[in-house]
Amino acid sequence: MDQATADKVFEAARTATFRRTNLGLHAEVSVGSYTYRVEAGGTFLACIDGRYGYGGDEHAFANATPAQDAALRQTIADQGAK
Repeated sequence: MDQATADKVFEAARTATFRRTNLGLHAEVSVGSYTYRVEAGGTFLACIDGRYGYGGDEHAFANATPAQDAALRQTIADQGAK
């Protein structure tokens, strides 16, 4: 995944609602013609762990930068993720 797309996804994730699941905190973010799955949990950097759109699921992966991760974690803290 190119960095420009990953940056757009992580920026959009700052307005997404994160939900707690048995696999950690997840949000779905629409950018362009895809919906990306963003994961933020544990002690690792937030990441994009896949996307789907016309044609089904695709493997797509990108780690957030430390600054993007910090912004996402602040968003999650502000939301009081459920």
